[in-house]
Amino acid sequence: MLASVWAQIRTYPARLVAILIAITLGVAFLAATAVFASTSSAGLRATAAAPLTQADVVVQPGPDAQEDPDWYRPIEDGSTVSAVAPMYARTVQLVTSEQRATTNVYSVADAPGLRWFDLARGRWPSAPDEVLADTGTLEDAGLSVGSRAEVVVSGQPRTVRVVGAADVGFRPLTGVQYRFYASTDFFTGSAPSNALVEVADRASIDEAVAQLESALPGGYSVNSAERQAELAAERFAGGSQQLEYILLAFALISLLAAAMVIGNTFTILMAQRRRDTALLRLIGAEQTQVRRLVLTEAALVGSVGSLLGVALGVGAGYLGASLMSLTGGGLRVDPVALIGAFLVGVAATMCAAWLPARRAASIPPIEAMATAATADPGRSRIGLLAGVAVVVLGGGTMAFGAVSGSLPLALAGGFLSAVALLFVLKPVLARLFPLIERLLRGWGGTAELAGANLRRNAGRAATTTLTLVLGTALIVALFVAAQTGQATVDNDLRNRYPVDVSARASDGAVSERIVEQVSGIDGLVRVEPIETARFSSPALGEITVAGVAPGMRAAVDVEPLGAAGGGPVMLVSQDTLTEAGLAGGDSVSVSAGGETQRFTVRASNLASVSGAGIPVVRSEILAGLATDTRRHMVWGIAAEDADRNALGTAMSRVAAADADLVIAGSVSERRDIAEVLDILLNLAVAMLLITVVIAVIGVVNTLGLSVLERQRESALLRALGLTRRRLGATLAIEAVVISLVGALTGLALGLPYGLVGVDAVVGAQAPLVVEIPWARFGIVVAVAVVAGVAASLVPARQIAKTAPAEGLSRA
Repeated sequence: MLASVWAQIRTYPARLVAILIAITLGVAFLAATAVFASTSSAGLRATAAAPLTQADVVVQPGPDAQEDPDWYRPIEDGSTVSAVAPMYARTVQLVTSEQRATTNVYSVADAPGLRWFDLARGRWPSAPDEVLADTGTLEDAGLSVGSRAEVVVSGQPRTVRVVGAADVGFRPLTGVQYRFYASTDFFTGSAPSNALVEVADRASIDEAVAQLESALPGGYSVNSAERQAELAAERFAGGSQQLEYILLAFALISLLAAAMVIGNTFTILMAQRRRDTALLRLIGAEQTQVRRLVLTEAALVGSVGSLLGVALGVGAGYLGASLMSLTGGGLRVDPVALIGAFLVGVAATMCAAWLPARRAASIPPIEAMATAATADPGRSRIGLLAGVAVVVLGGGTMAFGAVSGSLPLALAGGFLSAVALLFVLKPVLARLFPLIERLLRGWGGTAELAGANLRRNAGRAATTTLTLVLGTALIVALFVAAQTGQATVDNDLRNRYPVDVSARASDGAVSERIVEQVSGIDGLVRVEPIETARFSSPALGEITVAGVAPGMRAAVDVEPLGAAGGGPVMLVSQDTLTEAGLAGGDSVSVSAGGETQRFTVRASNLASVSGAGIPVVRSEILAGLATDTRRHMVWGIAAEDADRNALGTAMSRVAAADADLVIAGSVSERRDIAEVLDILLNLAVAMLLITVVIAVIGVVNTLGLSVLERQRESALLRALGLTRRRLGATLAIEAVVISLVGALTGLALGLPYGLVGVDAVVGAQAPLVVEIPWARFGIVVAVAVVAGVAASLVPARQIAKTAPAEGLSRA
């Protein structure tokens, strides 16, 4: 049997290339996910353990511990302790020439034995205004040893000098772009987040842990450094597992597309081998033997493809971990996971080949000896009704999950209905191609011939189309979810931030240069400096109050600043009302320079747009009460069609021009959210492209095998005068039709799935704002057409190379 299978493979190897590529890509995705998971997990552990490598014991205050900057002092008195290093961390803003960047500053142990990295050049920081940076930060920020940098600490600008550089070997998981290291003097007044302890005798670490536990009050945890590293790694790994699950889901989607391509390929191969199968049956082969031959062939091809996929996946998984800087623990390969990926690939190939093998073996030999193949078998009415029922059940579950805000329920329902749709759609699409043939009849003989070929092989064309539907529907769903999600976030930000951009001086006044710089930003339709003054109030205490001019009041469209009876209104934040024990509509008095005025207070988001709770009144009332005002802020309103990403970039430049500024408003927050959404969307689309590639391979394979199947027909058409170009054009039309039907069906399915999915994620937090990315839809359709034309090139070339006499001579 193996000899017969091998002879078949060796005689027609090109017919199995699509199966090999499809299963290789599918298994490679699975193997890459496994390698990424094991390598990144080891990298996370190395990253988490790195700052603890030189310590023996780690002491950490718990949530119930009192806030005390000197809580670590009793540790120094332990008889087993030789050195203690309190460890601090603080987030600051680094002001560069182009922007402000969030930066983490970590303390360096005073005891040399507890420092976890070596100095590359320069010296260790020893003063409050000195820092050390890793080489990556120096390169990215354009700094060097000896440079001075401006940082904003708790709203106050400070100048620091870079006195040293270190190569830590990898980028710590800080979640920010830049990292500095400073002496403990930089953190004066702060409480350390933990303390590293070096014991005199490392053989007595357990004794030291027990001694420190008894020396410290309750609320502190004491662990060996090894155990603390394990706990930290577990916390990091919990977040990385979410990404691993997402990768696994996309890998299974790719494997499903590969199985569809494999099943279609074997369906075509079995149709081409009808006479061979019939001869085997006539000389005594049983149905089980015929099935076994086909499944053995599938197992051999699947094994080779799975081996190639595992090898490719190992490299791809390590590359992915490298791009995310998660290779600190080196390449880690889980043999069990790779063996599992290999077996899944082989099993998927055999399962996909089982139904075509069963159908081929069940055809009576006399019928199989006929030259013409029978039509693709359709699905039974019962099976179709069952599929529709599952689609309805899954769709209802998905909708209920979206309405109730249950994301897991929505995902489960969406997956169930999507898988059922793939089975229900095949007979629907198969019935669509005869209709398309009628449309093509009016486009000339070449188009009519392409339509006839599609109608004759409607079943296999429908299966090929489904692979494209799978990929495009998921991509469209992601596009819709991302666009609608961003529109929903934008609307929510507009409601929470009536002002789009705000620049506030943390101390003093905003300079005229900053006002001019903000006024010059494209996309802002109104920019006004905001005057403030200090007042005292029995109910609110010492407060800074902002005065808003009529033009800005009209532009922000918030609660009117005049009461119904003509009395003035003061807008305050909801937090301010709660802290003062007030309610909207209450009356408060404020005083300045001997003048007192009563206001009706109302809650408004306008009082919070500057990043601080600053009450707002009419500008003319402020000027009449206060004798000493200052230009404390500048506000800007964006046009409806403004590019908010560009506005965010422009405001970053404004922030870089003055370290004393606090930037706030909807644009500032939107930029951070948009960056995260773009990263997630690009990552997901990149992973789905593998599914699309497999689908395009399916189109190429379907056309290529149909060329072999129609050799005599094509040769006869050539002999009757049809040119090579027009014969190749029939393949191009077939490919474009399959691609267009797949893309348009994917659009129709992906749109509702994307809307329901995003509603399940953000619907409970904010009213859903539907926004359809029509331009991206056009790109999806255009790419489908281009892919269809490209898919026809190889089969068309194959037709062109065959002379009419040669084609007619083949059986």
